[in-house]
Amino acid sequence: MLNLFYIILALIGGIIMLFVSYFVFKSIGIIEANLAIGGLTWADVGFNPILMYVRFILTLLWGILCIIGAIIAFTGKKLGSFLTLIGGILGIVGFFVPLGIITIGTPIPVFLSTSFFLVDIVIMVIGGLLGLILK
Repeated sequence: MLNLFYIILALIGGIIMLFVSYFVFKSIGIIEANLAIGGLTWADVGFNPILMYVRFILTLLWGILCIIGAIIAFTGKKLGSFLTLIGGILGIVGFFVPLGIITIGTPIPVFLSTSFFLVDIVIMVIGGLLGLILK
């Protein structure tokens, strides 16, 4: 029963992170629209828009890594738990690595990857750790 529990945790964490990556992608368009309304460009705020796409891709990658890890763990292989744990740890590290600040009116810090209040990352790490402990 516990073997299935950590797989479900990993899937939930990965799915939440996929949703977060979707909102990160949408935020790029929202920020660009706000810049256009203010008559500004990315250069005016001193931020490279490619970094926003890097943030989106890495957040998406951590979620996919966790989901793939959960699928592999479901087959009974220990590698799946490692992938889930690695995805969670990389998510935590990315959540605290700053890329810069966008200042349109209020400063918006931009980090390497993002999370849903660290809930998805913690769920991913717990799922990976439980998978390694129970194997």
